Amino acid sequence: MTPCRDKEFETMFDSMKRHAAPCAALLAAALLAGCGNLSKIDDKGHTAAPVWPKMDVENMTLLEGIHPDPNSLALVKAGMTKDQLYHLLGRPHFLEGFFFVREWDYLFHLQTPSGDKACQYKVLFDRDTRAQEFLWREKECEEAAKALIAKAKA
Repeated sequence: MTPCRDKEFETMFDSMKRHAAPCAALLAAALLAGCGNLSKIDDKGHTAAPVWPKMDVENMTLLEGIHPDPNSLALVKAGMTKDQLYHLLGRPHFLEGFFFVREWDYLFHLQTPSGDKACQYKVLFDRDTRAQEFLWREKECEEAAKALIAKAKA
């Protein structure tokens, strides 16, 4: 290489070194932005304080929610994989992120004593992405789901 080329290469290499750390930080931030855990979930897949997503167009992938199949809902249990839950309940109804997602949120319509109600349902996963905890935002919804399952089994 000529002295001029050596200097050009050296300048380019110095520039790359200077920009490597900020670029890596931006990449990490972008990747973490794709993480979708609203709640603080422990390694065993539990939380003391679940955080519920807002029911609006910016947070949801299925605005109207669904009427869940009671037979499928009855089969949901701890230890299931995401694929098994996807088969039973469908895709999550809220924007959950892309990487390291350990909670899925659904919007189910259930019949309650006060009529048809939009109910939020949350599945929490452990560090091995096995479902461990299942939460209803409201007690009335949990009771309605139990009644729906019992009626389907009768």
